[in-house]
Amino acid sequence: MKRALVILMAVVFAGFTSMDCEAAAKNYELVETVYTVEQGDTLNGIAETYMAKNDYGPREIREFTSGIKELNDWLLQRDIKAGDELHINYWVKK
Repeated sequence: MKRALVILMAVVFAGFTSMDCEAAAKNYELVETVYTVEQGDTLNGIAETYMAKNDYGPREIREFTSGIKELNDWLLQRDIKAGDELHINYWVKK
């Protein structure tokens, strides 16, 4: 019984996630940009700058920073340094 409930909840959650993505695609545009890190930049500071440009609902800094790390998997190995290029995505209202 518990297993069936878990499976049902996973299906429902997947459906909502899919619907959220479809709604975002209809009303929002994904912006994909590359930022060149400057001396003194921090990952949190960069994330805060681009998170402020994001129009698709409130975001938490840890979530946004995590998204940057997913796009730039080398960040799992080391910190940023001047000259690095970061791929960053965010949503803006159409």
